[in-house]
Parts: sequence; structure tokens; C-alpha cells
Amino acid sequence: MPNFWPVFKTFREASLLIERASDPIQLGRWSLERIKLTDIEMYSEYIKATEYPANLWSSNFPYLWASSQSNLREILWKVVGDMLVTFGHSHKNTLYLFCLPFGKGNPGQVVDVLHQCLQYCYDWNHQEKSRTLVRMANECQLKFLRNCPEFEQLFQAVTLQGIERHFDIKKLAAIYGKDFRNIRSRVNKFTRENPDVIIRRYRTDDYDNLIELGNHWATAAEKRNLVVFDKVYYRELIKHCDALKHIILVFQKGPQIIGTVAGGELPTGQAWGSIIKYEAGISGLSETLIIEFARELNRINPALELMNVGSDLGTGGLRDYKLKFRPVLNLKRYQVFIQ
Repeated sequence: MPNFWPVFKTFREASLLIERASDPIQLGRWSLERIKLTDIEMYSEYIKATEYPANLWSSNFPYLWASSQSNLREILWKVVGDMLVTFGHSHKNTLYLFCLPFGKGNPGQVVDVLHQCLQYCYDWNHQEKSRTLVRMANECQLKFLRNCPEFEQLFQAVTLQGIERHFDIKKLAAIYGKDFRNIRSRVNKFTRENPDVIIRRYRTDDYDNLIELGNHWATAAEKRNLVVFDKVYYRELIKHCDALKHIILVFQKGPQIIGTVAGGELPTGQAWGSIIKYEAGISGLSETLIIEFARELNRINPALELMNVGSDLGTGGLRDYKLKFRPVLNLKRYQVFIQ
């Protein structure tokens, strides 16, 4: 649970509050539910009914729930106008929408629910427009919303840095042709130089080793002045992978885990990649992790077509790395503010 609480004198006092934390939270006139692991099926049904492309990386239920474990925010939900609306409630008491509402609704209906909820956030935030927003929507979703004539009058969309990348699962599983010559060469090199590597599913006794791998990754990133965004959700996605229906592959060389990659199927009928971590200095390892995960997805469900691997933040090595895999769908990202 998010750490919005004071220090407690007794264990019982803390336990009672943790029990109450599963109850709804009252913010002004509205009662909102705290997101729970058991909400996964409810979210799945609303997402399946959604008429716009519900393919934003950060609106997947595993990410929403894992993010709620941060001490920086609570993730809340409420059904408004027969749509499931996901709110963020920050440690600074700001209320905003984490993503677009889910559920059946044409552009006009989605815009109506969106405006009603952002207006409520606006009032809660003491009429501060800069704090009253949809945290993220992508290019496909914005195109859907703009089919409603009132959208431009009610909202302002601001472009975010970075492009959301979607890979073709079948092409990556096969890595045929000249477009994948470099990837194929690096995967073959890794396989040739590391014949003893075992690729397998995650087991619960791998947890400490994966946390250690994540710590190594974070330390290396900090030395290069890079920001690591996944410290909380990395841990939570691993710890609760079964409940979140999350697939985790590990690469084991002798007693050491040298890499991990994770993600899974989505209610949209597509897939996402959530995590990739690996030891530095092993040629071809990072590419092989992605290719083997695509093959695992293809084996589990041959009908899957796309894997959303999130944003590249616009520039530098991460963008170049993702472009090597020839993404077939590249979507701009936006924040949506109330006018």
C-alpha cells in the first residue's frame, strides 16, 4: 500500500489501518475504490468492451496495480457513466486521470465521461488547470477522441517526448530477411558463445536473484546519469506475476541469472513487454532476450500480432535499440488537460 501514513506505535495499530486501506476512499463528494489485485478480471472486461484502441503501454492492469504500490501515489477507480475511470491521487493530494476511461462508448460518450471526471479533479485541485489532466494517451486514442466535435473546445492535448513502439511478434520470432540481419547475427553469436545458457520460466526461488540483477542494472544506469523508472513496478510485477498473469523468462548461466524479460497477453488481443534487465558486457544478450520472448508469446498464442514495448523517450541509445527490432506501429504520446 502507498506510504501515506504516519509511524505507528504498535503493530496492531498499523494492521488495522492496512485493513481499512482496502476500503473506498472518500475524496469530496465521490467515493473511489483503491485498485486491488482482484480487480484484474473487472478491468479485463471493461478493456475488451472499449471502442477506442486501448493499447497504451501504461494503461495495462499489471502496470496500474504495480504503480499503486509506490509511496508517491494511489491508483483509484470509479465507474462513471458506465465506464471504468482510473484516477491517480498523488502524495501531494493532486487528483488526475491515469489514462482514458475504459468501457463501451463512442467518441462523444468517452469525451462526456472524460470531461465530467476532469471537472471533478479540477474542483478537487482548487481550479489549478496545470494539475488537472489525463496523465497519458497515445496517438490512436487522441484520433478517436477528436471524432467528437466538442473535444477541442473542452481539452488541450500536449505532446510528450518519446514514441511508443510496437513490435511485430511473428517477424521477431522468425528474424528472417535483410531487415533483421543485424539482430540475427547478434542472436546467433550469443547462442554460439553461450551454449550452456538455460532459457526458462521464472520460479519463486529466483526472486532474490532478479532483485540483485535489477540493482546491478540501476547502479550501472546511475553511473551513466540515467534515470531508472521501474524500481517499484519491477519488484511488484515479479513478486505477483501469477496473480497478474505475467510471463517472466530468465536466462541462467551456471548458478547466475544473467538476464530477464517479461510481459504478457492483454485483453485487447495483443501483448506487451514490461521488463528487460541483463548483465552488461555479454554480446547479443539483450537482443536474444527480446527474440526469445517474442517466440514464447508466439508459441503460447499464435494469434498475437503486436507487442507494445513502451516509449523510447525520444532520443539516444534506447531509441536506437528499439528501432533495431523494426517496430511496425509508432505512436506519439500526449497529456490531455482541461480547458
